[in-house]
Amino acid sequence: MGLTLLKNADASGVYFLPAPRRAAIESSSNRLHFKVLTADIAEYSSAEAVLFQLGSALNFPIWYGSNFDALFDCLTDPDWEPAKGHVLLISGISRLRTADPDDFATLLEVFQAAAEAHREMRSPFWILIDSPARGIPTFPEA
Repeated sequence: MGLTLLKNADASGVYFLPAPRRAAIESSSNRLHFKVLTADIAEYSSAEAVLFQLGSALNFPIWYGSNFDALFDCLTDPDWEPAKGHVLLISGISRLRTADPDDFATLLEVFQAAAEAHREMRSPFWILIDSPARGIPTFPEA
C-alpha cells in the first residue's frame, strides 16, 4: 500500500477494504503516524446498538449521544483523537445492512459526510468497511 495515497486528503473517504489488504493498510498508517481505530459492530443489528458500540470503540467523549448527529459531530471534532490523519477500520457492518437497510444507508451517509468535512479541512481521513456496499468504492490499490 502506497504511503502517498494515504497522505492524500483529497482522496480520503469511505471505502470497502478487502480483508487480505487490512494488515498492509494498518502498517502504512502506523508508519505515517496516523491514528488507527477499529470497531467491530458484527454483534449489533440495531442502529442504536451500532452507534453505541462505535462511540465506545472509537473513544468518543462522554457527551457522545449515540445518534447519527452525534456521530458526525465526534468524527469531525478536531479535538477528538488528534493525529496527522485517521484510519477507521469498521468490521461487521453487513449485519446492520441486513437488519435495517435504512439505518445502514444513513450510517454510510454520515461516514461520507464526515470524510467530506475532513477533505475540506485537508486532513487525511479514511473509513474502511469490511463489506461491499452500493455507492462505496473499493479502496484503491497502490
